[in-house]
Amino acid sequence: MATKLIALDLDNTLLNPQKEISLRSELVLKNLHQKGIKIVLTTGRPIKGILPFIRQLDLLQADDYAINFNGAVVVNNANQKTLFSHAMVKKDILPIYDLAMTYHFPLDIVSLQQAYSITELGKSTYENYIGPPMTFSDLNFAKLPDQKYYKFVCQDDPTKIDKISVLLKTVDNLTIVRSRRDLLEFLPRGTNKKNGLEKLISYFEFKWSDIMAFGDEENDEEMIQSAGVGVAMENAVVSVKKIANNVTLSNADDGVAVFLENYFTDIL
Repeated sequence: MATKLIALDLDNTLLNPQKEISLRSELVLKNLHQKGIKIVLTTGRPIKGILPFIRQLDLLQADDYAINFNGAVVVNNANQKTLFSHAMVKKDILPIYDLAMTYHFPLDIVSLQQAYSITELGKSTYENYIGPPMTFSDLNFAKLPDQKYYKFVCQDDPTKIDKISVLLKTVDNLTIVRSRRDLLEFLPRGTNKKNGLEKLISYFEFKWSDIMAFGDEENDEEMIQSAGVGVAMENAVVSVKKIANNVTLSNADDGVAVFLENYFTDIL
């Protein structure tokens, strides 16, 4: 069956090591989009954090959507209205905050429009990683607003993330997933990119066989395994390569563009 929707992870997948979409990738994706294939950025980042990429790819038609927070939110790119969301509140974060205080690791907590760095836990590099589209505030956990949150993260040295992951084996009120070797993400229970993408598939009345998905990390596994065409990057972790039915070149070598050029030779 012909592909109707291409779901693309960003970091270490579509984005090159300079955190950019290359001209080659931009051109092939714009071409496919113009031919009616839906291009969906599927990321752990909030919508504000990916607007430059949405604009670069001209994904601003009335039926263009993005999947954010690893599937916790599905947003219309043009009007930023939410099609689906799954949130948590401050009390859901408290058990991890207590562990962070005990074992000394940083936390950044993210809502739709704002991110908060918890000062007593120390400043991570997450704000630098997300960049200026997202507003960050430094504050004490006690002053964290009691509102809806869609994820919080621990960004630290990969070896420390390994140790923190072991501590969290018994946490069952959240979904905890690694989205980069140095980034651990905490999400509402049951959240993953597959579930977010499933909401969009249902909305468009597509089937999983209509979907092509690209990724490189643990948080991409479910959607790659479910997609009709699941593509792992050469730089992907072993678990993603095992469940994908295709492996392309690395993100440094325009792996997404190369695969699409070869796959869609009849329309490009």
